[in-house]
Amino acid sequence: MAKRNDPKSAWLLDAEVRTKIEEIKGRWEVSLVFVNTKDPNQLLVRKIGDYRSKRLAEVYALNMQKTAAKDIRGTQKVDKSAYNFNKN
Repeated sequence: MAKRNDPKSAWLLDAEVRTKIEEIKGRWEVSLVFVNTKDPNQLLVRKIGDYRSKRLAEVYALNMQKTAAKDIRGTQKVDKSAYNFNKN
């Protein structure tokens, strides 16, 4: 198990939290995606549960996203220009 105050994990304090919902074998799997706001190429994906309906998964994902993103400084966001997406 990793140390509690590991400097390698310190970026998680400033991470943006997103959710990912995908259907796998008839169940809707919910994952939290933590994106480093200083280096958007650094991600951490954690599965948090699976549900029988998409609506249940969406409700749970929204609740967990709000809980994980609580910060006294406000919700952290990644700059959209950090990724080079070709819009063609």
